[in-house]
Amino acid sequence: MPRIHHIRNLREEVLEIFRASPLSLLILDISKRLGIRSDSDEYEHLRQILDKLTNEGLLVKLPRRRFALAENQFSGHVGILKMYHDSATVRSADASATIIHIRREHLHTAFDGDTVLVQPHAVRAGHKLRGEVVKVVERTTHIVTGTLHFDGSFFFLIPDDPKYYVDFLVNSKNLKGAKHSDKVIGRLLRWEQANASPEAVIEEVLGRSGRPVVEFAAIYKEFRLPKAFPQEVVDESTMCQVPGAMEPGRVSLVDDVVVTIDPDDAKDFDDALSLKLLSNGNWELGVHIADVSHYVTEGSALDKEALKRANSTYLVDGVVPMLPERLSNNICSLVPNEIRLTFSVFMEFTKRGGRKSYRIEETVIRSKRRFTYDEVQTIIDTNKGDHAELILNLHTLARALQAERMRHGGISFETQEIKFILDENKMPVQALVKAATLATSLVEECMLAANRAVAEHFEALKKLWRVKEPPPIVYRIHEDPDQSKLTDALSVIRAIGIDAPSGKLNPAQINNILKQASNLPQKPMVHQMLLRSMAKAAYAEHNVGHYGLGFHAYTHFTSPIRRYPDLFVHRALKEYAKGQPRESRWKDMLSRASEVADHSSLMERQAIDAERASSKLAQVILAREHMGETFEGTVTGVTAFGVFLLLDSVMCEGLLHIRDLADDYYIFDERTYRLIGKRKKRIIQFGTRIKAQIVKANVERRMIDLALNVE
Repeated sequence: MPRIHHIRNLREEVLEIFRASPLSLLILDISKRLGIRSDSDEYEHLRQILDKLTNEGLLVKLPRRRFALAENQFSGHVGILKMYHDSATVRSADASATIIHIRREHLHTAFDGDTVLVQPHAVRAGHKLRGEVVKVVERTTHIVTGTLHFDGSFFFLIPDDPKYYVDFLVNSKNLKGAKHSDKVIGRLLRWEQANASPEAVIEEVLGRSGRPVVEFAAIYKEFRLPKAFPQEVVDESTMCQVPGAMEPGRVSLVDDVVVTIDPDDAKDFDDALSLKLLSNGNWELGVHIADVSHYVTEGSALDKEALKRANSTYLVDGVVPMLPERLSNNICSLVPNEIRLTFSVFMEFTKRGGRKSYRIEETVIRSKRRFTYDEVQTIIDTNKGDHAELILNLHTLARALQAERMRHGGISFETQEIKFILDENKMPVQALVKAATLATSLVEECMLAANRAVAEHFEALKKLWRVKEPPPIVYRIHEDPDQSKLTDALSVIRAIGIDAPSGKLNPAQINNILKQASNLPQKPMVHQMLLRSMAKAAYAEHNVGHYGLGFHAYTHFTSPIRRYPDLFVHRALKEYAKGQPRESRWKDMLSRASEVADHSSLMERQAIDAERASSKLAQVILAREHMGETFEGTVTGVTAFGVFLLLDSVMCEGLLHIRDLADDYYIFDERTYRLIGKRKKRIIQFGTRIKAQIVKANVERRMIDLALNVE
């Protein structure tokens, strides 16, 4: 225990800070309030007290190294508010706690992302636990993209994102030159009374609202996505060169048959494959990844900017890359017939897909062929084409790897992605569905195998070095499903006739449900609902396994061009290959892993949200071109205010309001997420097919309204 130079009851002082206001606080915030310097013995003592209070259940430790008062120490629940359409949910800091559902009229002045104090309502049997916000404990920063409107007396910012469910009053002195109907970026200034409008200030004027080019540009601003790199980062990237001579210790594979397989529009090729038949009848799979860490050194301007971005973001109208184009599309890209530095994982597999051994080496390759997924799929279908034997053997091995993964707890989810075809002005003119194929599965299984082998390599170092924990890295973790969400999903799934057990399900039971849905029209919806009930995969410095894949340990190693955690793992591999690090370095790496994991998880969510917003905007622009036309669609969501339909052909999702379901009076069944007609008893649920007409496409709000076709 560190020596303390004067006597004080830090334990009680800490508790008093939290009792005075149930904020979540960083240790640095706490130390400042207590007048404790971060380089003092008392600071280390404070750390120990916080850990002790957490172990005793008086405090809870939150993500990004924050602490909060445990909910049993005050009346109510503290958690982060998440908006969904016209209602919200709050879960307290304890991840196992019940989710509290909050109706719009009970939100007080809270917005999505705010930390709030919630008072639960009395629980009604068979119903969700509901409550109301009694206090906004801590505001997050709210950057609001929308259209400025002048009603003759006042200016209002009308938000694009429906999670901002009210309009914002803008004082004329805070307009920054914005005029009526301009697309603007605003920032929440204050909102203190629920019966008054929140106030905002305009920070940037983007142009005339409604113009597609302005609306796409607004997404970059809304999610704070940088369109250019700082000059010092660009300067550093121009200095990067592929070494002209072979580096000592690097294994040459330039004469081996190594190929890349990517989408037809890909420009950064960060992974390549090779396969050899060994004398014992087993396969040696080689997964070769661009050695980005050779060029992006720790602490450099390139490194700091890469960490800040944390990932590449793929929007409909362009890419916001993690690394400058010279690196991502040239120096680090495994283009055909060019010498490239790589980091390779070689894995020996039996014909049934069982891994016998692995080794990890720094290598240099020269790709012999760049394949697209379509080209590989053609070879799989016809058994003909360039390097057909290699591709077919890779396909056979990938099937075996997948079967082995399923036998050990993997879940066979299917997803689909909508890709937009743009015209010369980058405007969407067509939507295509991109579903998984045997070609995409081939690459996926090889990458999964490499990521798993690398994660298990760090576990092996723990045994080799005889230490209590594996050396610090960034894991990719996926915890067990959210039980309340899973229960809701299973209620809906049973309503469409699928036999689904109750309680906590294991992967085999989930796969059985997916199998039952395989020939049903509701198949995509079943996959979607179960996926929504799963915990979100995240990055962490600690290992809890990966539920969805059925892996004890998993990390990301295969995409260092577009994901910072992969770059961190590459550096860790190189460092630990030299031996066990000193204690001080171990602590430094662990702290760094925690920072990278937290920040990368946060930025990944931002990228996903930006990509969804971009896709939704493209859908609305496309729908606007088909105004008045009727399409058949599939119900993808059911709420008390209507149903969401994904329309065939145009692949646009719109809302059919319950008030516009004129063929009957519908009642919402909250338990099974169904609308039931009072007179005709017609049931509308996930997967129901409905004909609807596009009646409104609001580009500014990214919303599509539909009307029921009653022919």
